[in-house]
Amino acid sequence: MKILIVDDNVAVQEIIRDILAERSHNVRLASTVDEAVEKIKTFEPDVVMLDSWVGDEDGMHVISRTKEEMPNFDLKVILIKSSGELAPTDNPNIKGWVDKPFKSSDIIDAIEDLKLAEAEAVQAEEKKKSKRKTRQKESGGFFSRKKKAAPEPVQDLSESGVVFGLSYVMFEPEPELVYEFVSLFDPSKYSMMVITSDRAKAIKERFSYEDMDVLPLTSSGRAGTMEIQALGSMMVRISQFIEEKERPVVVFDTFGDIIEANGMNPSLLMLQQLMAGMTKTCTFAVSVDGTPLTDKDRGILLHNMQIYDKESI
Repeated sequence: MKILIVDDNVAVQEIIRDILAERSHNVRLASTVDEAVEKIKTFEPDVVMLDSWVGDEDGMHVISRTKEEMPNFDLKVILIKSSGELAPTDNPNIKGWVDKPFKSSDIIDAIEDLKLAEAEAVQAEEKKKSKRKTRQKESGGFFSRKKKAAPEPVQDLSESGVVFGLSYVMFEPEPELVYEFVSLFDPSKYSMMVITSDRAKAIKERFSYEDMDVLPLTSSGRAGTMEIQALGSMMVRISQFIEEKERPVVVFDTFGDIIEANGMNPSLLMLQQLMAGMTKTCTFAVSVDGTPLTDKDRGILLHNMQIYDKESI
């Protein structure tokens, strides 16, 4: 692996470098935040071993600056911190940490744990794709069959029975009705965001909305996607969209995948907090398979949303 060590302590740099070199890793060193960002650009490491403080500067600045200057780079960080220091648990770029003082085995284990997690993420992604293909085949293959162009938006949204500012849930095994819902909104009047575990291209091809925001979710959070388990980051991204856009409409086309990855309670709590935290008028739409939901789960969803079905069109 290509590994960048970011630490202002030269002795610590050399210790970690020697540990990793014995395992045949390709290692580079950086002593400042500026140097680290530049070496990430040129070296493109598989992982960055980052001290929580680099000189007098917060080591997290390496992450924020890299994301600003290289938004498509898949940055993976192992944080090196003091034993009494809390590691951020909701930063998708931080894949693990090592406490000081550390042993050689701590460094080796952190790298091996990361490699194992990546391998498991790939397997999980392949399993999810296989499961999705099976569901789509059984249901007629929503994305596999010839795509029809999305219908023209209605001139008056109220004609459809939908009211902007209210939120809706669709209980369906596959995201079909939810896309009919999306197509009701005139893109010249509304700002659309679709949070999906499918490919962004597959979503955009169905609509002629040039400015549609699509947030693809994957288990690994690879370049151009968001890690499906990073609920906090997901909330931040969606909240920013709502604040920045006019007449925002936020659509979860496969909320069941979020539930599968995070559990029912955290997923529903995330949705509740999003809706409770709105400071402007917005519409949410959630498509979810109702089969595994309990009456309590349905009740939580229906507390802030109403059912959207063909009878309401």
